[in-house]
Formats: sequence, structure tokens, C-alpha cells
Amino acid sequence: MKKKIFTIYIILLLLGIILTGLLSLSFVRISYIDNIEKMLMTNGNLINTLIKDKLDKKNIDEIDFSNLAREYSKEVNARITFIDKRGKVIGDSEIPRSKLPLIENHLSRPEVQKAMTGELGRGKRYSTTIEIDYFYVAIPLKKDNEILGVTRLAYPLTEINKINAGLIKNIFVSIVIGLGAAVLLGYRYVNHVTEPIKEMTVLAQKIANGNLNSRVYVESSDEVKILADTFNIMAEKLKINISELQDKNTKLKSILTSMKEGLIAVDNNKKIMLINPAAEFLFDIDTINTKGAHILEAVKNDELKKILDEILKENGASKTEITIEEPTIKILKIYTDSIRLNEDPNRVIGTLILIQDVTEVRKLEKMRTDFVANVSHELKTPLTSIMGFIETLKNGAINNEKVRDRFLNIIEIETERLTRLIDDLLTLSDIESNKLNFSKNEEISVSSVLSEIESMMVEMAKQKNIKYTSELEKELSPIYGSRDWFKQLMLNLIDNAIKYTPEGGRVKVTAYQREKNIFISVKDTGIGIPKKDIPRLFERFYRVDKARSRKVGGTGLGLAIVKHIVIAFEGEIKVKSEEGKGTEFLVRIPI
Repeated sequence: MKKKIFTIYIILLLLGIILTGLLSLSFVRISYIDNIEKMLMTNGNLINTLIKDKLDKKNIDEIDFSNLAREYSKEVNARITFIDKRGKVIGDSEIPRSKLPLIENHLSRPEVQKAMTGELGRGKRYSTTIEIDYFYVAIPLKKDNEILGVTRLAYPLTEINKINAGLIKNIFVSIVIGLGAAVLLGYRYVNHVTEPIKEMTVLAQKIANGNLNSRVYVESSDEVKILADTFNIMAEKLKINISELQDKNTKLKSILTSMKEGLIAVDNNKKIMLINPAAEFLFDIDTINTKGAHILEAVKNDELKKILDEILKENGASKTEITIEEPTIKILKIYTDSIRLNEDPNRVIGTLILIQDVTEVRKLEKMRTDFVANVSHELKTPLTSIMGFIETLKNGAINNEKVRDRFLNIIEIETERLTRLIDDLLTLSDIESNKLNFSKNEEISVSSVLSEIESMMVEMAKQKNIKYTSELEKELSPIYGSRDWFKQLMLNLIDNAIKYTPEGGRVKVTAYQREKNIFISVKDTGIGIPKKDIPRLFERFYRVDKARSRKVGGTGLGLAIVKHIVIAFEGEIKVKSEEGKGTEFLVRIPI
């Protein structure tokens, strides 16, 4: 920009100087010629007056016009030519009398023709006679209102040409000197003007790159200062507006990121305007180049594409629950509604899609339904048995001592079974209710708890001729949590191992420490678990062999309790089993 302004400045300066010089030259030339014309007219009238005096005494043919031309020429410093009324030259200050007959007739000369009419004649041209540029003034010579001839005065233009040459030289020198001074001053002035603009350009680039703290400082008090101040105000307002937008955008992004529900906003062409991470995860959408992509192109699942296409065709509020089979089973509830402008509610700019993953909710609902059904079934079976035996006793069997004792024993067994079931239900409920408020302030000695359990379980194992052994690593670090829950956890695992191990088998409990975890293994040589049943092993009331489980007194809640306790300790439990060879439960609890 600086070069452009400076170039234009120099061009305008040159044009100004050249035009001024040319106008001055023209003015000087015109003024000079006007002065010459006036001088020649004055001298010509004076000469005609003198000649008129001579004509009073002599005829025109008796007068020596050649001599008069030379004489008057010296006085007025101009060439003088006398021409008769026929156009013949009868005297000339520059041509000898002897050569006058050789001169061509001057009647065709414009100034002479004008003078012959009684008016003043003027002319400027090159003289072929003496080869010089002349300015001519022709004055009619009259006597008694009769034109006798013409007195013509001519002044050479060599002087004006010299003056013009000198003036052109002076103009050229002025141009060089003025241009040099103007270049220096102009360069400083252009720098003074363009430097703030340059700073503003750099500032605009910085603002475009995200640096909103730069400002322009100008010391002048002209329009550039006003522009710089206005630019600074604009930059400050832009900084405030961008800061507010960034703050709003950060809050919006945080809200969208924190949402568990998926949210997608598409325009009227079904192109994505906004999408949150939850929606990207639910719809398995690639996060790269998502914005601006067509929603049906971004979604990879063909089944979901078809469903979304049908939903979006409705172009209004809708609520749909769908089930997707691949890659994993998901149950999604999809809400859609139109996006309208606040300023113009009648204008729809797109569609808002809200997606809720209700898979776990539906699973919990199913689990609750199954739980109620299972509890009802587990309670109904022993209660029906008890009611049947009581009815039989009431109908007279109570009088038969042998039958009465057998029935009462069965009622006692079923009652104990109900008690165990209720106890397990209460334990499970207690664990689930207090899992969030689980305190880790109580220090638990793993070795101490396992030793207590061993003293209890050894007798049970002997009754079935099962060999019970334990191998505890020395100086195990303590864990923190509920001691009762940890004891319940180990009792359930060891009790199960003994129950499902046939006579002559073995049960081994091992505890060791690795890095910041305590590992406890309960291994038996029992009946084992089929592979197909292992994934559902920790579900409530799930039994691998229902008949055998009831026979050994299982409620179907033991392993569910184990699983919940392990989760409360922020640990994990793994199962290794081979049908007919035994099972190993491996529990990891962080220190």
C-alpha cells in the first residue's frame, strides 16, 4: 500500500509541476506576444503618421520607402515593410532596393489582406525570404479615407524561443529539485500515514489468529488517529464478544459432553449441525468430519439408518423405541422435534434428535420382574409343602406318631429353607442399599477372617469326607471395608465349594498379595460348571442344576451376594471351571 500511495503521490506531483510549467510557459509566451503586438501597433501607427505628413508634400511614388524602412527600423528595432495597394513591396528594412522587384507579391498574405480592408492585420509564420519566424502586424496606410498601402512591422520570434528554452530549463531544474525534496518529505509523510494502517493490518491478522490483546497506538490527531481508536474499540468489543461466545460454547460443550443422552441436531437437508459424544457412541459415528455430513452417511449401522430415515421423514415431534441387534443389543428411545427460530417461530431450520439408551433400564425391569417371579416361586414351593403337611396333620395324621414326626421334620426343613431364603434376600438388599455409602474406614485382616472361617468349615468338610486346606501368604496387607461383608463373601464361596464337591474331594483356599491387590482363590474338585452357564452364574436365583441346588439347600442368591460384595470392595471375581473336574473362584480386592 505504501508503494502504491508513494507512486501515485510522485505521479501527481510530476503532473502538477509539468502542468504548472506548461501553463507558465504558455502564459509567458502569450504575454510576450501581446506586448510585441502592442509595441508594433504603436510604432506602426506612429510611422503611418510620419508618412502621412510626407504625403501632404509629395506623391507616394516620390517617397523613398526603402530608406524610410531602414531608418524607422533602427528606431523601433523591428523589420518594416511597405506594401502598395496592389501588393507590391515598395520598401523593406531587410532587403536592398535593388532586390525588391524580385520579391513576390504580398497581397496573398493574410495580414496584408486584412489591412487592405481597413482593419488591423496580424500574423505569425516563417519568413521564406530571410528564413526566420516572425510575428507580423499590418496597419493600413490611409489618406482621406483612401487606402494607399500597408505598413507592416515584423518582430523575430527568436527571443521568445530563447525565453521559452530558458523557462523550460528552469522548469526542469525546478522539477528535479522539487521532486527530490518532495520524495524525501513525501516518503516520511507516507510512512507516517501508512504505518498505523500497516499496524492495523498486522493486528487484524493477529486477531484472526486468535490474539485479541494487541492494540494500535497512533500519536497523530487526524483521521488516522480516529480510525486507530475506532479499530481498538472494535478489537476490544470483539474480544468481549468472542470471550462471551467461547464461554457459552464451553458451557454448551460441557453440558453436551456431560449428557448421558445422545443429542443430534440436523438441518433441513438432514446434515449434522451439532452432535454430542454420547450420540457418537450410541450411533457408532466417526468423530472425524462429522459436522456437515449427512446423518444417514455418518451412521454406519444399516438397521439404524433405515429407522432414522423413517423417523426424519415425519418432520415433527415423535417418540419411538427401537431395538438394535448389532453389534450389541441396544434398546434406544428416540425423541424428535422441530428446531424453530426464536425470532421467527414459524420458520423450521432443522430437527432435534434426543436418544436415550434404555437397555439397562429394560434389563433392570426384566430383572425385577424375574426377581419377583423367582421370589414368589421360591417362597411358594416350601409354603405349599408346609401347608400340605399341616392340612394332612389336621385331618388325623397327627395321631400317628411316626407320620407326625416325619411331617414335622419336613416342615422344619422347609421352614429353615424359608429362613435362609429370607436371610439371603435381606443380606442382598442390605448390600445393594448400602453399596453407595460403603465405608472403607474399617481395617480387615484377611488372614484373621480366613482363619475364623476355616475353623467353621473344617467340620462341615469332615462330614462329607472332604479334605479342606488353606495356604495363606505371610504378612498380607490389610484391606478396608465391612468385615461382616468380607466374611459373608468368603463363607458363601467356601460353603458352595463344599456343597458341590462329592465325598472324597478337596477344597483349597489360597491368599496372596501382588503389588497393590489381595488375591483369594477358592478351588474345589467338585462337579464343575458348564461353559454356557458361567456368564449367568452371578444372577439372582440362577441355578446350574436346580434339583441338586434345592437338595443341598441352595437359595440361588449366594453368588449374587458374592458379586455385589466384590463390587462394593471395588474388586473383581473370575471363574474357571471344567465340568466334572472342579471350579476355581478367584477374587481380587485392592489394598
